[in-house]
Amino acid sequence: MSDKDAILPTPEFLAKHSVEEVETRQAGKKRMRVTDQLWIDYYLKHKHINAHQHAAAEQLLRLYRAAGRAQRITGKMEWTPPSSTSDLTEYSADCFADFCKVARRMGRESFGCVEDVVLHDLSAAEWARKQGRNPKAAPEILRVCLDDLEYAFKHLNDR
Repeated sequence: MSDKDAILPTPEFLAKHSVEEVETRQAGKKRMRVTDQLWIDYYLKHKHINAHQHAAAEQLLRLYRAAGRAQRITGKMEWTPPSSTSDLTEYSADCFADFCKVARRMGRESFGCVEDVVLHDLSAAEWARKQGRNPKAAPEILRVCLDDLEYAFKHLNDR
């Protein structure tokens, strides 16, 4: 696609989202990237959470995706017969083990909040309604849970 054929965001889209231009590996080529698509990005942009909490949330999201736990939009077209080998690579198995360690270290309530908001992209208010809690208190609960997440990552390899 040439620069003349590029599809640029509309003014309405730019009014709602933050966009940045990123250099690509091709010389002189740039692409636009949306920086606030997830709820955690929204909360950082509006200063509901701080940069350390956002970094911990992104680290959990990367770990979740690397472990192969992200939702799949499409299925596989070819059928492969079951075998004794699993779909997990060594790296994804390590990521899944670390993911489980973080979940155990945080506890059910804290991890449940972080899981719904960070991994399943629910708003904090939606999570609070789902749990029967006050939606106005949801951002504060999220901040406490993200602090707990940050602590869990710092002490991931402790016994």
